[in-house]
This record gives sequence, C-alpha cells and structure tokens, in this order.
Amino acid sequence: MSETDLLPQTISAVYEGGVFRPLADLKLGERQQVRLHILPPAVRVPAEVARRKVSRFVLDQISYLMHGGEPTLVETPSPRWRVPVILTFPARGAVGAVGILEVDANTGEIYASPNLVEELTRNARSLAERASPETDTTG
Repeated sequence: MSETDLLPQTISAVYEGGVFRPLADLKLGERQQVRLHILPPAVRVPAEVARRKVSRFVLDQISYLMHGGEPTLVETPSPRWRVPVILTFPARGAVGAVGILEVDANTGEIYASPNLVEELTRNARSLAERASPETDTTG
C-alpha cells in the first residue's frame, strides 16, 4: 500500500438502479470504510428566479393579487421548482395558496397549461369568497 492510498480522496459517482456507481476505477481494500457526501442535483435556475418567474406569470395571466411563494426543488429526470401560488389582499396580506406552478430548474420554463391557469383562477375566486368579510345588507 502506497502513501497516496492512505490520503482521503474525492470520488465522483452516480446513483442508478439503487446502486452507487463510481465514475473512475477505485483501489479500495477489502472492508475499507467509505463516506458519501450527497450533492443536490445541478440546477441553473435559482429558487428566487423561479419564484419571480411565477410571480410575473400570475401577474400577467391571472391577477395582480397573486404571487409566487417559497419554491421546493423536486427531483425528477429534469429537476423542477414547485412554486405555490399565493393569493393576497392589500389590507389583509396573504390569504392562502390557490395552487402550484412548476418551473424547469435548468431552462426556467414555466409549466402552465390553459387548464391549469383556469384552475388557479377558480381556486382564487373560491378562496376570495370564503375569505372576504360578510357584508351587512340589513342597512
């Protein structure tokens, strides 16, 4: 065993089919201890950019009373940010989430079909009706 074999090494590996596969040949002794440091998937679009993209999208497409909430990274074959869409009232602040939009974490593309936009709109109307103070019509 050489002196370099005793030094700590950084080895790159991928996880496939339930097994870690090193990307280079390893010279390991039998029963040699190994530590793993798991890295998050590489993303090109930061969480804050995904949130701002969703905020701009709902402002342009649905209502100025909505914005993007705190993104969560979802590990799929193509990583995505899952961003809640939040309804707010000027005098009250955040009322609640009306749905979720996903943003491709590599390209920044927003996944929003016309049906999803309609669903967000319906959910926002429903939440707004439930959250609005009742008006007194007995005058």
